[in-house]
Amino acid sequence: MKDQVPDFNNQSIHGILKKYYDTEGVIKRLVSFEDQNARISAKDKRYVLKISNKKWSRNFVQMQTEVLDHLKKEAPELSFPNIVNANNGKSIIFINGFAIRLLTYLEGDLLTNIRRTPELYCDVGRFLGQFSQAMRSYSAPPNSDGSDKLWKLDEVLACKEYLPEVIDEDARDRIARLFDVYEKDIAPKLPSLRKAVIHGDANEQNFLINPDDPKKITGLIDFGEMQFGCQINDLAITLAYGLLGESDIKMASKAIISGYEKEFPIEDKERRILYYLMAMRLVTNIIMTSLAAKQQPDNEYILISQGPARALLKRLEQENYIQL
Repeated sequence: MKDQVPDFNNQSIHGILKKYYDTEGVIKRLVSFEDQNARISAKDKRYVLKISNKKWSRNFVQMQTEVLDHLKKEAPELSFPNIVNANNGKSIIFINGFAIRLLTYLEGDLLTNIRRTPELYCDVGRFLGQFSQAMRSYSAPPNSDGSDKLWKLDEVLACKEYLPEVIDEDARDRIARLFDVYEKDIAPKLPSLRKAVIHGDANEQNFLINPDDPKKITGLIDFGEMQFGCQINDLAITLAYGLLGESDIKMASKAIISGYEKEFPIEDKERRILYYLMAMRLVTNIIMTSLAAKQQPDNEYILISQGPARALLKRLEQENYIQL
């Protein structure tokens, strides 16, 4: 619903910063699909003001805040945004029903803009593995899971009814066969896997690189897709996005998995289905972009952008990472 999506103008944002945080600066709006984010360049440092969509429960927004505090204590060697409390000492303020938070801005280049090397892939796994280890000790508060069901990897079967929207016949056939295998052989194994709150969207747009040390991941941002689920899903999601357009799947996946395992050992039952879970994230991407294309028929880029996902899914079958 339109009234759930925040759309504060710069004057309103300036007023919020001044009244609740005693700060001001140059405001630059950041790309966001359902929420509203703005980078604030103040005199001393930069911040991100996050205004959440009303569809997210207060418990879900609170969980995002709690996780950042938890990681600060449990993984001090890793970099994540820090919460800046308002003048009243609260980490979240509410204006017209919208939850508002101010966070520190993490400096660095996005992984998507950096040339990939085996060393960098390994460090992606290293960072994610340390994150997974730290999240083992976090207990999610009740009713705090707010991520969209259609994007939850544990709930990927919810996407099946939209399979007819995929117009590429080869991809549609491959996904149908994959759904059959998933329902029969993979889904029954999920209840026995390790569970935790996961990031849910650790992709090349959310990993940050130090430009002075391009082999090192320096931070992870955007905790808006957090969810309670199978912990191995975070690795599967990172593989799905990290290998888009990669010519050497074997090298890249081996490096990421190796880096992850050094920090957070993978159980055999997780290892056996890892590439299938990776494939199902690609399925989600293909189906959801197909739905978006139907809703926005004049936007030709939507279907073009899913091309790398279709190509990677095809290679996973052809190169026997998955058996269909």
